[in-house]
Amino acid sequence: MTPKEKKFTGILVGATVLCAGGLYFVAGKGASRYDAAKEQFDALSAEINSMQNMTLFPSQQNLQAKQKALSDFKTEAEQLAAKLQAKRPKSLNNTDPQTFTNTLVKTAEVAMKTYAAAGLTTDDSNKALPKGFYLGFEDYVSTPAQGAATGILSYELAAISEVHALLAAAKPKKLLNFYREKLVEEKGETYTPVAGSSSRKLSFEISFSGPESCIRDFINGLQSSKDHFFAIRTMRVHNEKQEAPKASDVQFEDKSSKSKEGSAAGGIFDSADSFVLPEDSKPAGAAPAAPAPAAPKAETGRILQQVLGKEDVQAFFRIDLLLPDAPAAASK
Repeated sequence: MTPKEKKFTGILVGATVLCAGGLYFVAGKGASRYDAAKEQFDALSAEINSMQNMTLFPSQQNLQAKQKALSDFKTEAEQLAAKLQAKRPKSLNNTDPQTFTNTLVKTAEVAMKTYAAAGLTTDDSNKALPKGFYLGFEDYVSTPAQGAATGILSYELAAISEVHALLAAAKPKKLLNFYREKLVEEKGETYTPVAGSSSRKLSFEISFSGPESCIRDFINGLQSSKDHFFAIRTMRVHNEKQEAPKASDVQFEDKSSKSKEGSAAGGIFDSADSFVLPEDSKPAGAAPAAPAPAAPKAETGRILQQVLGKEDVQAFFRIDLLLPDAPAAASK
């Protein structure tokens, strides 16, 4: 082999080695890119599969179901808004401050008479009604209200008067407390509707004591109001007697005293002829013995009340009077 041939062979071998190395490097890079693309494809496929298994996957069927649900919700919301608007007064016209004070005094007198008819008065030592009670508007008995606030105050006064009439009809034992939150108009400010709310909240708190049936009747009365919409925000009820009744609290009747009373009245053991054994015989023609009086039934209800307790309950309510906002004017 000549030197030229050796030189050419060396160059060819070197070029071949370089090409083989380049091909190996390119193949390795391609394999790594393939592996990365394969992993990304598998991850996306798994994510798509999980999305397809979801309830609200954006398919045509789910879209139609969502549109139907939104349509039903809109219809129900419009119906509720119509019912609320029916309980909104046509106008909240302001009146003369003295006129509002006169209305307040008359309304409070009616409420006191209603409570008195239900048995609640301020004459007894227990004071079933708060002294100087004017339905939460005590400040305006001696001080006139601001003229710009008399309209909304008159509306609230009518609603609170209804609340007390409902409570009086429920027959409580005591009206413990009543508190009304002041409105911004009473401070000379202007009410600004809350964003995202369709009604205004006029809040007050009331607490009373009485039997459990009183609470049920009061709640039913609030929910059945035809002129106002009341929402119970907070409710707390607890027994007046916090400790459970003990067995020693039960007082059973004295049987010996009852037997003595029965003997004095003519019991079955007051004579020898009143109790006859089978082998004994009576004289012929003797009058039949009078039937023994029926034994009185035991007053188990009174005993159970002593064991289980019959104490009254105390109830606290925080209530919102909802005044629907005026409907928006229809756009042209």
